[in-house]
Amino acid sequence: MGAGRGGNFGNTRGQNNNYRDKISNLPKNPNRLPKGTWIETTPKSMKENTSSRVFTDKETGLTVRFDKGQEGKSGYRGQDHYHVHNPNSTGKSDYYLDKFGNPVPKNSKSSHIIP
Repeated sequence: MGAGRGGNFGNTRGQNNNYRDKISNLPKNPNRLPKGTWIETTPKSMKENTSSRVFTDKETGLTVRFDKGQEGKSGYRGQDHYHVHNPNSTGKSDYYLDKFGNPVPKNSKSSHIIP
């Protein structure tokens, strides 16, 4: 089965619904991610050099990165948003998951999830 926009992609099959539920419930403020389920896993170098934060869901292993919007910036750089890493990614073409749990390319509009 190949990559497509239909929703089932290789090893994400069966996980899509669980991922979709997690993705659709991402809060505007990442501090409101349920404690005990989500743990912060931001690498030290990222903490020191950016305002981005990384969280991992203990139930699914799903990893999300929260990017804080920067005042005065346009587009996604000016908006708080998440990126959801595809745990079964094979490269840039399926690096992230969209808001429905479908694989999408790195740097694509659909990889930016506005809470």
